[in-house]
Amino acid sequence: METNLLDKMLSMYRSQKTPVTIVLQNNARIFGRIGMFDSYVIVMENQRNEIVYRHAISALLPYGAAEQPQPREQKVAPARPAPRPTPKPTRSAPPATAKTRPPRLEHKPAATPSESGLNTGMKEGLLRWMKEQKAGK
Repeated sequence: METNLLDKMLSMYRSQKTPVTIVLQNNARIFGRIGMFDSYVIVMENQRNEIVYRHAISALLPYGAAEQPQPREQKVAPARPAPRPTPKPTRSAPPATAKTRPPRLEHKPAATPSESGLNTGMKEGLLRWMKEQKAGK
């Protein structure tokens, strides 16, 4: 069976007892030595033994390499877009009166599962509203 690159690195770090830093996908860092590993987990030996799932690993590097500052790229500030002209105000709608306001719906508790359907309360409210709309015309 062919070993993959990660297995080769892990076995080398374990045999040389090299302190390593494991960076997880959530950017958490775990420091220590490789104790044991298999195809699913890695056991880290430090003040306390920790089990790290291999699928959660983002990077594996020797301990000293994690502390070296990385050169940062300079970001170029994007050009600011030109300000948009403000729209001209339009005529506002007349204030709402009692005639134009929608009818106030009464709160009715939800239908119980024992009733014929779960949405009967909603259906009744909709039918009542439709009747009120027809009566208002």
